[in-house]
Amino acid sequence: MLLKILTDQYYTIGYSYFVKYLLLSSAIIIAAITIPIESWAEYNHKWDELAAWKEVKNNEIQVLIIRDAGVSQKYTDIVEDTINSKDVINSGKKLFQGWNEGIRQISKSYSVTIPTLHVQSKLDTQDSIIIYLMDKIDNEGYDGYTNLHYDKNGNIKKAFVKIFNVNELNENQLKTIVRHELGHALGLGHTNEKNDLMQPIIDMRYTAISLLDLQALVRIY
Repeated sequence: MLLKILTDQYYTIGYSYFVKYLLLSSAIIIAAITIPIESWAEYNHKWDELAAWKEVKNNEIQVLIIRDAGVSQKYTDIVEDTINSKDVINSGKKLFQGWNEGIRQISKSYSVTIPTLHVQSKLDTQDSIIIYLMDKIDNEGYDGYTNLHYDKNGNIKKAFVKIFNVNELNENQLKTIVRHELGHALGLGHTNEKNDLMQPIIDMRYTAISLLDLQALVRIY
């Protein structure tokens, strides 16, 4: 049964992805125009972009979640859970519900320093991720996009994530979209691994953060 149209638009300076999803009962079918960027492959897994953040204070990227007046506070709490949840699924492979827990564990395992995300009620720096939860429908039919800004050295200095029509998403859909978009905000592009959160075609059976995603962050840092 066709539920609704989901979309994801990912911008980078000079290159762009324009992606539309059709959400079915268990999978999202894609219709996309892709302009390739740089590629990196290991163990046959390719990423169309990997980019590091500039150095940030206390190795924390500040995150501000804002919302339209018509969007309930409960959606802000759901978004925070995609950042701070400590839940880990062990079903043959380790899967993380929150980005910070995954980053902490992979950083310890590989002895690398990957910045974590710190949700703030207000920002004291421009080097941040802003997540805007909107009750409006995007004119082009997109549910969300991530816009990345880079410094002169090619490092990310700011990310702006918009999620449209939030009130029409259920909790699992919202969490999946936000996890995916935060992956972009952290510096991950799309992977060619079919059973992964960061694949261009989002399959609702694969909604958590994988070791593949986290190992790509290790590669960056």
